Amino acid sequence: MPALKLTGFSGETPRIVPRLLPPTAAQVAIDARLDDGSLAPYLAPALVTTLEGGPFNTIFRYGATWLGFSGTVNLAPGPVADDRLYYTGDGVPKLRVGDDVYPLAVPRPQTAPTATPSGGGTGDVQTRVYVYTFVTGFGEESEPSPASNEIDWQSGQTVTLSGIENAPVSPARNITKQRFYRSQSGTVGTDLYFIAERDVSAANFVDTVPVDQFAEPLPSRHWNAPPDDLAGLIALPNGMMAAFAGKRLYFCEPYRPHAWPEIYVLTADVAIVALAAVGTTVWVLTEGVPYRVMGSAPDAMVMEKVEANLPCINTRAVVDLGHAVAWPTNEGLAVARSDGAVGLASKNLFAPRDWLRLNPQIMRAGQIEGRWIGSYTAANEAGQDISGSLIIDLYGESFLIRSSIKARAWFYELSSSELFFLDDLNAIRQFDHPSSQPLPLSWRSKEFVLPKPENLGVILIETGAGVSEDAAEDRQAEIDAIVDERAAAIADEDNDLVGGSVGGHVLAGAALAGDLLPLVPPPLTVEVAVQVYADHQLVASISTLNRVARLPSGFTARLWEIAVASNAQIEQITIAKTADELKQVPSQ
Repeated sequence: MPALKLTGFSGETPRIVPRLLPPTAAQVAIDARLDDGSLAPYLAPALVTTLEGGPFNTIFRYGATWLGFSGTVNLAPGPVADDRLYYTGDGVPKLRVGDDVYPLAVPRPQTAPTATPSGGGTGDVQTRVYVYTFVTGFGEESEPSPASNEIDWQSGQTVTLSGIENAPVSPARNITKQRFYRSQSGTVGTDLYFIAERDVSAANFVDTVPVDQFAEPLPSRHWNAPPDDLAGLIALPNGMMAAFAGKRLYFCEPYRPHAWPEIYVLTADVAIVALAAVGTTVWVLTEGVPYRVMGSAPDAMVMEKVEANLPCINTRAVVDLGHAVAWPTNEGLAVARSDGAVGLASKNLFAPRDWLRLNPQIMRAGQIEGRWIGSYTAANEAGQDISGSLIIDLYGESFLIRSSIKARAWFYELSSSELFFLDDLNAIRQFDHPSSQPLPLSWRSKEFVLPKPENLGVILIETGAGVSEDAAEDRQAEIDAIVDERAAAIADEDNDLVGGSVGGHVLAGAALAGDLLPLVPPPLTVEVAVQVYADHQLVASISTLNRVARLPSGFTARLWEIAVASNAQIEQITIAKTADELKQVPSQ
């Protein structure tokens, strides 16, 4: 009989019975990283900060500031300036610049100006109308005012505009300028053209601009302010952003996130729930089928209905993974990929009834290393509350890892590839912090069924570099030596590593109330227990690493399983009848 070799470790596929699992798959995988073929633990989370107030359901890091929101808020840095943050879901759409928060909509002048020509004129008579706009200190221009009355104008006359509004006091929108436009014929036809800009004021404006000195056409003629119920904001390539309200899909004017022209609106058959961008495709998730929207400019976007009955049942668990978007449905976790493929990523993981027992409609999800991670709260078969997180790998054949961590909200920072979460005590923690101690992982193999009962008598557990028993012993010897060195230095009255006069050492050479003694490193503790089961009975628990260990004899069994509890990396586990047979197994 060939030996059993476990390497290239994988996660759970709980919908498949244990004996039919692939050779490297698991019945149980908890807090196991499983990203390089080895069996290694995730690292413990680390506290970053604690939010005041709450409760919060959305978190976001904006520069050095952590923001918390009670609702489902979608935030996206804008395509215009690095310090601007745009978001929906917290009342009306908003713009944040530093510590200042503004409504995203720039109010337009509500009253038409009154145009009055004066003075004598000669030549052809031209009909003119005027409009003006507000401009913010951020360079955002409003929709134009209603058009003025028509006037007849001749060369040599001036025109006075009266009835001009000052900037509205509320809502405050940092309006600093007014721009004036008049109708005129240009190279592209008759339009409203820019003639002047001034500081915002209610004073009259006198047009003395010569007929041949007009500038660009009015850019905001077809712009509209975003609707108050705009939601689901996302950033897109080419300076675009997208959001929705009800069944209507909106796009902003490129590089003008405050302007959302109605002429760009596309409409779905049912209410939209969430949006995600994968490459140049916008996936529109609804209460019914998803839609795929493609295009490189808002006036050229094309919407295509995807015939897949995969309604989105929870916007808080929709995750843009970069290469795909994942969302919860009643059937399981759905995924839409960059190539347009749509399907259930969890079809081999959960039957629909088992998936629904996890309450996917209230899950909170994020991503880690391209994997979907969702926190759940549910009840087991005994009616007891259970909670934690599911990590689902969507590459190739999907598999599942369970985590003991439960989050109220997740935030993945793309620039640093770091994942943060909010716990029930309003503490924000970094998931898998690189300086933390490893979490204890649990992993249990498939059921290996032999052709006939056998006694497997030896096992070899091979660990990664730096976690062997010898390495742990070497670290302890290093600690003991440093402790002895520190004790000797403290006892030596002539040493200058402890105490001394003020100014006796280089500034910042030691911490306040500290010393210059060598630091004591933490112990390199390795805790590995590999349990061997034969016909569902525990027959051995082995902690010997990188050396052959013997298993009990005097019995035979046909069904064998291996369970691992470890805080260290394990590269391979091999079990065989004899040591000679074990030697014949390739190491890779």
